[in-house]
Amino acid sequence: MTTPSQSTPQPPSITDKLSPDSIDTLPVLSALLSRLQPSSTTSTSTAGSPPAASPSQVASGTGALTIKDIPIASDEIKHKLQKARAQVKELPDIDRSISEQELEIRELEEKIAKQREVLESLRDVGVATRRDREMGERTSGADVMETT
Repeated sequence: MTTPSQSTPQPPSITDKLSPDSIDTLPVLSALLSRLQPSSTTSTSTAGSPPAASPSQVASGTGALTIKDIPIASDEIKHKLQKARAQVKELPDIDRSISEQELEIRELEEKIAKQREVLESLRDVGVATRRDREMGERTSGADVMETT
């Protein structure tokens, strides 16, 4: 027994409409192919195989399939891919070229390098300030001892 709180966690969304589940067609395709019955070359060899699925079983996703049932049964995959394609087209900056993206990456890497330089200089200033403060405390502490 699983409760709603114990269900498997959902993967994070790429956007509010697009998630990895909306792109992943392997489980649906695997289920479809597992229902596919091998075609027989003779009509006498079908005695031991299960009967072909009715149209309602094909549409509902249950029952064995034959090759001629695949187009109808694969509609779910087709619709899933069409929706995913439309959602991918709505992603921001999807129309940018690779050269534009590479230029932005270089600019961002330069910005990161400058920020690291600034952080390193700030660290050096902080270390020097601490050293000066400690030196000042030592000398003022020695003066106090000499006067008592």
